[in-house]
Amino acid sequence: MNRFISCIAHSTSEGKLIIGSEKTALFDCGMLFCADKTIDAVEKALNGRALDYIFATHTHYDHIGALPAFRDRWPDLKLVTSPVGAAVLLKATPRRVIRELSQNAYSLYAPKAPFYEYSDDAFHCDMEVCDGDTVSLGDLTVRVYETPGHTRDSLSFFIDELALLTVSETCGVYICEGTVAPAYLTSCRTSLDAVKRCSQIPFSTISLPHQGCLFGEDANSFFTLAEKSLSDCRDFVTELAHSGLNADEILPHFTKRYATEKVIAMQPMQAFTINAVATIACTLREMGENT
Repeated sequence: MNRFISCIAHSTSEGKLIIGSEKTALFDCGMLFCADKTIDAVEKALNGRALDYIFATHTHYDHIGALPAFRDRWPDLKLVTSPVGAAVLLKATPRRVIRELSQNAYSLYAPKAPFYEYSDDAFHCDMEVCDGDTVSLGDLTVRVYETPGHTRDSLSFFIDELALLTVSETCGVYICEGTVAPAYLTSCRTSLDAVKRCSQIPFSTISLPHQGCLFGEDANSFFTLAEKSLSDCRDFVTELAHSGLNADEILPHFTKRYATEKVIAMQPMQAFTINAVATIACTLREMGENT
């Protein structure tokens, strides 16, 4: 029996199911515009069982935007986030951004589909977890690792019994063999710390954001690639700043370098630009702190 099943319904979305002997869980539930397809895939894999948990790697719309549809399908499921994530979801601005970006995704990927109407109150945490906490699924245990850097609420998860590590976007986004795109939005420094910490977890398999899994030597080399990607991005922005460019002037250079066809296939341009602005800003801030 396959215990870990990808239910990702679109290249921009998320959703990976883990089936324990007593409980089931989904690592992120993905985009709202393809929620019906994600739910169909989850239902098929569950074969009559209920979905008990959604573990959020972080609270961005492409990872938990489909939450209202999942709550409608499984009213008793629990969203699991960090305390920081729980606080974020109660704020008006993040809820507005989730809705706006979800609407944009509809216009891009499902222009003829009606928007899934929901109450913002669907975006709330049911269970807060902190670094080192564990959640039992019966014969499987999910261990929590706080990995801030992409966002302040980013979490990674390790299933001891399967030696399976689900990494947050803090470590970067695996694009193709040998390529990891940087994804730090709040701190390069803490992202590098997270990469180092995750590399020391006794994994044999790594589950990647918006992708499948890496095994063997590919898994072992991921964190080397991730560290280089983060450092190269930091140095690229720093060099442009030292040349006299301000944040607005750095943005087109950053976009030209990082908004590749494969990256935009995973992320709408609007979201890429929002994230790029954040990456540049936090790089400049940390550059100033180091001078």
